[in-house]
Amino acid sequence: MPPIRQVAPLLAFSLALLATGGARAITYGECTALVEQSPGEGYKAAINWAARTDDPGAQHCAVLAEVALQRYAAGAERLSRLIDQTANPYEAAALLGQLGNIRMLDGKPDLAVAAFTRALNNTPNDPETLADRARAYAALGHWPRAVRDLDAAVQIDDGDPELYLLFATALREAGKPDEALGAVERALRLAPDEPAILLERGRIRLIRGDRKGAGQDWQAVKANAPAGPIRDAADASLKALEKTKGQ
Repeated sequence: MPPIRQVAPLLAFSLALLATGGARAITYGECTALVEQSPGEGYKAAINWAARTDDPGAQHCAVLAEVALQRYAAGAERLSRLIDQTANPYEAAALLGQLGNIRMLDGKPDLAVAAFTRALNNTPNDPETLADRARAYAALGHWPRAVRDLDAAVQIDDGDPELYLLFATALREAGKPDEALGAVERALRLAPDEPAILLERGRIRLIRGDRKGAGQDWQAVKANAPAGPIRDAADASLKALEKTKGQ
């Protein structure tokens, strides 16, 4: 499955200028920009800001800095405390989605599932969060659960080729190649000739016994995809297909 998304600031916190001792405090936008330039300096700025205000933006900026510094456990704990202080269910759901992605970055998909599930309790029809929980289930090898979430996601948003690609992959891994083919064909109608989708269709075709079709898909990926893991995977698949020729 495609890699998990990196955590980004999603909430529009109220970020008025703060006056302390006659000096203007840093704003959320300034803080996050500093995190992007220098996570260590951004973290220091966020902590100093948090010491002078109860604005949730200060704590959230510190979370982003800790993630940028790859201190995922610390960032998750700080974000959990912020969630506990968030009364608005929609804002809490957005933060819980971020928490789930941090847990994934920290290699803890079980905790990610818990966070995404809490988010879905607040916003049950969010296809993005359903897809995120499906990725977490996939990391745990719980493919039928991933299929369930992605089935729900494509019912809500039937115009996203990435959702259908994820759905096709989950169906293949769950041992449902015929249904997987239908999902990947839908993805290709939405994004024709997309290399990642063609790579997946080749895998599904091979499982269904269509060696020629699989080879054609992987040849197309090899010919048209930019250098990188997708083209490398297609090349490796073609070599493996050639080795089993005649078997």
